[in-house]
Amino acid sequence: MSPALVTASQPRGASVRDAAGMAASLVYIVGQVAPVLGRSLWQDIAHRASAAKAPDTVLRTTFDPTLPASVADPYAAYSALQSARIAVNERLNVWMLTRFDDVNTAARAHDVLSSAEGIFLRSASVPSIITTDEPDHNRLRSVVSRSFSPSTVRNLEHEVRRIVEPLAAKVRDGADVDLMRDFAVPLPITMIAHMIGVPEERWADFRRWSLDLARVFSPRTVLEVGQVIGAAFPVIVKLEHLVHTEMLKRRTDPRDDILTALQRGVDEGEITRMHAYLFVMLLIVAGNDTTTNLLGIIGDRLVQDPELYARIREDRSLVPGLVEEGLRWGSPLQWVARVTKEPYEVAGHVIPKDSRVVLYFGAANRDPARFPDPHTFDPTRTTTGQLGFGVGPHFCLGAHLARLEARIAIDTLLDEVPALEPAGPLVWSTNPSLRGPKSLPVRRPR
Repeated sequence: MSPALVTASQPRGASVRDAAGMAASLVYIVGQVAPVLGRSLWQDIAHRASAAKAPDTVLRTTFDPTLPASVADPYAAYSALQSARIAVNERLNVWMLTRFDDVNTAARAHDVLSSAEGIFLRSASVPSIITTDEPDHNRLRSVVSRSFSPSTVRNLEHEVRRIVEPLAAKVRDGADVDLMRDFAVPLPITMIAHMIGVPEERWADFRRWSLDLARVFSPRTVLEVGQVIGAAFPVIVKLEHLVHTEMLKRRTDPRDDILTALQRGVDEGEITRMHAYLFVMLLIVAGNDTTTNLLGIIGDRLVQDPELYARIREDRSLVPGLVEEGLRWGSPLQWVARVTKEPYEVAGHVIPKDSRVVLYFGAANRDPARFPDPHTFDPTRTTTGQLGFGVGPHFCLGAHLARLEARIAIDTLLDEVPALEPAGPLVWSTNPSLRGPKSLPVRRPR
């Protein structure tokens, strides 16, 4: 708990213990983060193969997926890159894959394309489930996989509806409604907090923290790795203290929540305290933003197309297809990066060992060779194989939950609101890999 959250009514002893706990978390985090920054700097400067040495037959591009204009609309650039199959950006020092077959194959080639140096443009060798290769990745994943199994997620339907219904009513009754702020944002972060086992009085903190923590997932340069971690450091410490404190409570008071599973994993030696903390941090950011962005993408399509809104409202059997098409067409997870552990061949070109390779799920999902007329949003199309949640060993752990939340949220919104129209401009977020609207003003048609 941060000092600002300590109330005047707290006993002095509790306040002192809390301050001591925060100090201990600060020391612990510093000890964990400093080596990560050192390794990241060394990997990016000393150990990275140069994309500039690619043969002249490989397309050179200046496309940068982290620029705001690219985040808002990357699809023209994707189409241009797909014409060459493989490209390099010398300034970013990365190779790029955009065709469906190439991305799908590369994402499954975990024995050659490693996640261990981070999944973004810059290295970050943190001990996280998303930055671990097999067989360790499967071991870490198994600690919490039960919490996200299809049977467990099905049992959460009532809780999802309990959270969604007042949010949909707010959209129905509100005069000034932002579909992101009032609907798409609160649902997944509240649900994640519930599943983790965070005390309900701290749920509001979680949403504020997620905004700060999201920046840690999108550094563009080696320098920015340190800058974003430094800017988010107070939140990083507060969250670690909360997670560690609540996990210790689960030793004497085990519950059916993720914190209990994590503490059990720590006690049994399957994971470390840092693994547990980073998993919670990942859920707050990726687990929250993926569903939020999916709801925003689908919400925008419905608001922009009144006929589609009316059609889905009339025939609810189309809702599952609407969700899958939202995943394909909008790709809330746009791309991830890997590092080659040995030379890797694509389209007759060999990517050298120690090269960073960007896999564009968003481009693959718009590949006309896989999905005819790919830029058209069609909830009745066959979306089998779409990569909205990734693919391979790192397939999104929360995919079943995100689908459930999206289906119930859309179904409930359609129940409560007969029609919606835009009430202002759509504003895209600036997170380069977790893409979705930041603001979506709507209103009931007059």
